[in-house]
Amino acid sequence: MACSLEAARTLIIPAHDNSVWVWFAVSGETAEDHIRHLRSSLPEPAGVRAALGPPAPGPHGMRRSHLGALQAQRMALHASGSWLCDYQDIRLAALVTADSEHARWFVQEVLGPLASEGARLRELRETLRVYLAEERSTRTAAERLHIARNTVTYRVKRAEELLPVTTTAVSSLEVRVALEIAAASPTGTSAIE
Repeated sequence: MACSLEAARTLIIPAHDNSVWVWFAVSGETAEDHIRHLRSSLPEPAGVRAALGPPAPGPHGMRRSHLGALQAQRMALHASGSWLCDYQDIRLAALVTADSEHARWFVQEVLGPLASEGARLRELRETLRVYLAEERSTRTAAERLHIARNTVTYRVKRAEELLPVTTTAVSSLEVRVALEIAAASPTGTSAIE
């Protein structure tokens, strides 16, 4: 990772039997460019997972980055997917799942039956989440999800039908937050810890 990022300096501290904490000193590109480069240049290492904290300068920044990486690690333990979990991608879900019991209740109350476990419901939640994140653009959501626009339209309609009657607007902040929490726990709300 250090070579891929062209890090000027690296600090490595053994944390536990099976983990290490690593800080990289980088300059030049923006943090997003560094992370994009890291994802594209490194093949997925077998048996390795990495949690990235937000880049920030100085001693206070190092602490902030470390705390962010710990939150990314917490979220990655309950998610499947990429070997690389970036705090910038999960910060909202990390914040609102700090109280896991309250987060579970919130998701279940806001999403109703849509919060239940199962591959089909996960697919509906993810489609609705991406659709709302893309400002209700079926075209952009379809491109991001690598599916047909009609499939996005169908899934969004089906997801809306599963939302509780009390959820008055699909674009509401609560629905978007609940979908982000559920996305951080692909098996449904039961795995939020």
